[in-house]
Amino acid sequence: MIRKLSLFSLVALIAVAVACGGGSEMESMPADEPVADMAPGPTTGDGTPMFEVDPFWPKPLPNNWLLGSTIGVAVDSRDHVWIVHRGNLGANEMPAALDPPFAEECCFPAPPILEFDPEGNLVGHWGGPGEGYDWPDSNHGIAVDSMDNVWIGGNGGADSHVLKFTRAGEFLLQVGEHDHEGPDSLSTTRYSQVAKVRYDPA
Repeated sequence: MIRKLSLFSLVALIAVAVACGGGSEMESMPADEPVADMAPGPTTGDGTPMFEVDPFWPKPLPNNWLLGSTIGVAVDSRDHVWIVHRGNLGANEMPAALDPPFAEECCFPAPPILEFDPEGNLVGHWGGPGEGYDWPDSNHGIAVDSMDNVWIGGNGGADSHVLKFTRAGEFLLQVGEHDHEGPDSLSTTRYSQVAKVRYDPA
């Protein structure tokens, strides 16, 4: 169901959920319960983890796409890596996208939201203005929740909302309003320039 909620409504829903589940007790794991072995990664001689840059990850993008400022990274339940970028390329970097174009083939800004599998293949891409929601003036931050829904914020001057989409890019929810007149910490209908989104899987 596509809808917009005020911050007040969202907080009220969370409060009801907490009240309904507040009386339950969490089951503790028995002390003798076996713990699954985890294979250690590469380490130095003293056991310090080692990390190496893979210059071939991700693989080249299709359609002569280029990335602008990448301002959010998240990993989902399938170990897919999600990024959000702004596509703010210089005219000399994307002459084919200009009006009129200065080149026939190269290059174009990639869609704002990109999904890569563990091998670095691009397996999903979407984002931008659409019907039923306000795309941020300056998208910023990305999070993927336990149900693989994708959340983004924005820190443009008029951005005061959060958007939720399915992994395929279908719009689900907007919390807050766009085009506000300035920060207001007492507002129940909007945020102010959301740059990071966190979620509680419980």
